[in-house]
Amino acid sequence: MKIADFTWHYKLTVFTLFTCLNLVTTTLQAQSTQNFEVGYGERLLVLAPHPDDEALSAAGMIQQVFERGGSVRTVVVTAGDAYVDAIEAATGRTHLKPKDFLNYGEERLDESRNVARFLGHRFIHLDLLGFSDGSIYEMLVTHWQRKHPDKSDYTGFNHVPYREAEDKGIAQDGEDLRNELVAILKDTKPTIIVFPDVMEDDSDHAGLGMFALLAVNDWLEHPGNAHLDPRLLAYLIHWPHWPPGSDADKPIDHSELPLFLPDNLPLRGHQRSCLNLSKHDTEIKKQALALYKTQENFMAPFLSAFVHTNECFTQVKAADTNGIENVVKQWQHARKSFSSRPITRLNVLNTIRPKTRITAN
Repeated sequence: MKIADFTWHYKLTVFTLFTCLNLVTTTLQAQSTQNFEVGYGERLLVLAPHPDDEALSAAGMIQQVFERGGSVRTVVVTAGDAYVDAIEAATGRTHLKPKDFLNYGEERLDESRNVARFLGHRFIHLDLLGFSDGSIYEMLVTHWQRKHPDKSDYTGFNHVPYREAEDKGIAQDGEDLRNELVAILKDTKPTIIVFPDVMEDDSDHAGLGMFALLAVNDWLEHPGNAHLDPRLLAYLIHWPHWPPGSDADKPIDHSELPLFLPDNLPLRGHQRSCLNLSKHDTEIKKQALALYKTQENFMAPFLSAFVHTNECFTQVKAADTNGIENVVKQWQHARKSFSSRPITRLNVLNTIRPKTRITAN
């Protein structure tokens, strides 16, 4: 056998073994995961830390809710305005000013509006809160009160500065964000709530997951709400070495394959469930993500890594919303069991783009 033939056969054998192992893993994950079904007339609430997270996590579910006569409300908490390398590339400058971050934030908020119009044909209720990128976890643990708001190192504001934001001028503090989320829950009365997992390897995502659990608890404890039983679905966007292909040099087409949550994501006594998507759902999700041009231009492989035949979640119990102290303790304990890395924006964005220098502080 010639060396070239041997090399080809070797590569083919390795690829075949890898494919078989991947299929076995996928089969085992599918067997341990429940199918999630969207009912008729659902009221879906999607909470997103940044513009694009609502599409990455639940664009397919949004389609199915509309198809079954339901309603959709999406809440984008920050403007995603601190992506330093992307702004440098867009402006051609390395010395950025607060105005550069504000302009970038406005552009990303506009993209969220375009995606909401595309996904919902103008029927999505979209809330753009306009907080600063990197502020959510800080508001939870350091800047809870209005008299001590979090000031962005990038825009220079300690309040919401965006002209089109729902609450322009509101202070960047935890209590105000909590009250805003509770008010949205009371107004929407959702039957399905989709929000970031508190285990996310990103400060804004993990922080919003904790705020979501706290707000849901406040809402359900309100007199007259004892009969409500919303399904709580925690999604995952940022996790080390996941999803496959997210760190590739070029986008990879995964649209005919399922994507399951990583095996090393702690279960914490919860159940995992996945919503199966049609080819139409998957195509719509792909097109929606392409409308986030600021992100498509800078991290297209990461976006494409979430276009699959399903959307998977950790199904959280309502009891897990009791008290933010318990939520934080649970999160800290679980993280210690698998990782000693501190949670920062730098960790996750370095995974996506090695030169990124964003931090949460």
